[in-house]
This record gives sequence, C-alpha cells and structure tokens, in this order.
Amino acid sequence: MKILVINGHPDKGSFCQEIFRTIVENIDSNHHELESINLNEIDFDPVLRYGYRKRMEEDSFILRSQELIQWADHFIFVYPIWWSSMPSLLKGWIDRVFTPGIAYSANNKGSFIWNYLRGQQFKKLLKGKTASIYATSMAPTWWYKVFSGPINIPDSYGISVLKNAVLNHCGIKTKKVSILGELGREVNTNSIRQKYLQKVAEEVKALD
Repeated sequence: MKILVINGHPDKGSFCQEIFRTIVENIDSNHHELESINLNEIDFDPVLRYGYRKRMEEDSFILRSQELIQWADHFIFVYPIWWSSMPSLLKGWIDRVFTPGIAYSANNKGSFIWNYLRGQQFKKLLKGKTASIYATSMAPTWWYKVFSGPINIPDSYGISVLKNAVLNHCGIKTKKVSILGELGREVNTNSIRQKYLQKVAEEVKALD
C-alpha cells in the first residue's frame, strides 16, 4: 500500500510532531511505500490568493503534493484541533492541493440542486482511497467520540470538516479517527502521552 503521512501542526516542538515521527518510524517499509509531508518544515504560501478565478504562480512543492495525493492509497493526517478546526497551515495546504481537476470536479452548468439530486454535481477524483486521522485537543477524547459521531455540533467540526467536507467530497473514505484529548491539561500526563504513542505505533504497524 502507498501511504502518505501529513503533519499539519506548525510547531516543530509539538506533541503532534511526536505522533508524526512515531507513525513514520513504525510503518512497515517491507509491505508499504511511504511518503511524508511535514508542513512545519516547508516554506510555501498557504493562501489560495485568487480562489479559482486564476492560477497562482507555479510552486514545485504544491505540484509535488498533488502528485502525492494522486499516488497514495492511504492518507494519515496529524494535527491539533484549534477553534473547532484544523490549523490554518493545514487548511491552506488543502486549499492549494485539493483543487478541481486533481481531487474533484464540479458541474458548473444548470441547477446545483438538480445536478446534486441526479448525482451529477461532483466527480470524486480520489475515489477508492482511504484515510486515518490522528488529532489532539484540549477537549476530552469522549467529547469527540460523541459529537463527531451520532451528534454534530460546532466542537466536532475539527474532525468533520476534514472527514466529511474534504475527504468524502473527493472520494476518500476515513477508516479511523483517533484523538488524544485534554492535551495541555494537568490530567494529560507524560505517561498518558507515551501510552498513546505506543497505541499509535501498534496501529500503524498493523496497517494492511
């Protein structure tokens, strides 16, 4: 399987960086091909400055990222949940990389609703691919298990925006969501974080 790991935390000293490192180091290279993108190490413009009105100046990193999302069978996203969303760095990367013609295509003719009801509004160009999400949050883990699942409220958007609005829109099925909650609080001890890293390591080793 071809696996692409993306770290969306802008801080190199973050716990997400440790999760990212654990994932990359524990994926079985004998059974999988691995590529990784650590966004805090890359100097690129995360702002889609003209929307889709016109193209921005060509960027080799963005072009390479687009090649990788087409190449990968499975994506692993790592990021913190900030203000019920992902960091702007990760959102900007998605804006610039998951573009029409690469990740999806939209039918701009006729009625949106009529096209949608007939299943003719969007083409999911990354269909058949899968994803895992590893996120950290100051909110408790159980909060996201409840409110990103059977109930949907703003505090669950940190997962649902990526899972439903981005990945599903492009045809990517999210197979796993793992959240380490209460990060930054006293109850989240070093022992808890190390156990979580061990759990992450075991999960990525078991990828098939």
